[in-house]
Amino acid sequence: MIGMPVLHKDRHLLLTMKRSAIFAWTLCLIIVFLATWQLLANGRSWLDMPFIPMLASFFWGWIFPVLFAVLGALIVARSGNRVGWLLILPALAVTFMSLVEPIFAEPPVDPPALYWLVLWVYNWSWIAIFFPVLLLPLHFPNGRPPTPPWRWLNWLAVFMWAFFAFVAALIGPIGPFPLDPSWRIANPVGFFSEDFFDSVTPLWVLGLIVLALGSVLSLIRRYRHAGIVEKEQIKWLLYAAALFGLAYALYSLVQSWLPGKYGDLMFMITLPLFPIAITAAILRYRLFDIDIIIRKTAVYGLLTILLALVYFGSVILLQTLFGEFLGEQSTIILVVSTLLIAALFSPVRRWLQNAIDRRFYRSKYDAQQVLARFAQVARSETDLENLSAELLTVLTETLQPQSVGLWTAPAAGGHPDSE
Repeated sequence: MIGMPVLHKDRHLLLTMKRSAIFAWTLCLIIVFLATWQLLANGRSWLDMPFIPMLASFFWGWIFPVLFAVLGALIVARSGNRVGWLLILPALAVTFMSLVEPIFAEPPVDPPALYWLVLWVYNWSWIAIFFPVLLLPLHFPNGRPPTPPWRWLNWLAVFMWAFFAFVAALIGPIGPFPLDPSWRIANPVGFFSEDFFDSVTPLWVLGLIVLALGSVLSLIRRYRHAGIVEKEQIKWLLYAAALFGLAYALYSLVQSWLPGKYGDLMFMITLPLFPIAITAAILRYRLFDIDIIIRKTAVYGLLTILLALVYFGSVILLQTLFGEFLGEQSTIILVVSTLLIAALFSPVRRWLQNAIDRRFYRSKYDAQQVLARFAQVARSETDLENLSAELLTVLTETLQPQSVGLWTAPAAGGHPDSE
């Protein structure tokens, strides 16, 4: 009888997870259906756009909501993790905003009550995109803050969300705030002036800063006290954040030569990394491969930058020299520079890989060096006892077991040797 309450609790937990999974997949199917319907309805107008705006519309209208909804529902169904809901919520908000935007093309003459309700929800629905992203570090990877005292960040987010929705409902002239600020209509229940937003903006910005910094600090605190598995999960999120930040850092360096629309393109390319990394970490799909991914990214990223600098530097230098001595440019310079890059690729890659391993993967680097030394010994050593002793040394240095033994096949009529 003692085990009955525990069994009942387990059944209740399983039933709750099942209901959550059904609800999550239902929302996912709704989002996918509406996003696909929007894609088919607006596909012709999107094809008439320039390439980058068309890609942006396709991303925001279909890829973003579908990817976030599917991966969020997968997380909820497989693990019941609340992080899945933090992915579904932005997808739902984006789908809703895309669905209702056409009715806000121009101000209505005599809007019904439902129009006011939709307009009110539309004016604060962008918070459902922004706030879940800010709260992801707080709840990742187990769906809860690292310790109960960190829950105040959840309540801060709820308060700020409710406050904005309250003010948006009672503001004087009202219109589609994020979409088109050019038209406003009178709000029958509004008594706040538009200047009221200006007076509370400093407090609102301060709240956003506190919410963002608090979430990041909670993730740092979680990482410092995490176990091996949880640290690997956090690395996945940090890896996506690093690539996202690197893309915008590179764009900020070259934005004077590129139109602003390319910044949106980098945002579109790197943003899907977040739900993919989060899903891989929570469901623990090839979890420990993150160290290999980071290592390869660092090696080939630095390799690309160095070779690009060498290539353009050699082209500029040789073109300058040819221009001074011969008075003309030559296509041979491009061929020579290309051959130089091909010759430098392998040695520079090995040098970078060894440098990164020595600095960040010291144990792995030491093990590789021990194995390389043993390979040299094995090629030249003919004495079985010396080779056995070297093998035991390699096993001890690389695997560091509590004890190690070596069994050798017996000679004819003899007995096996071991130690």
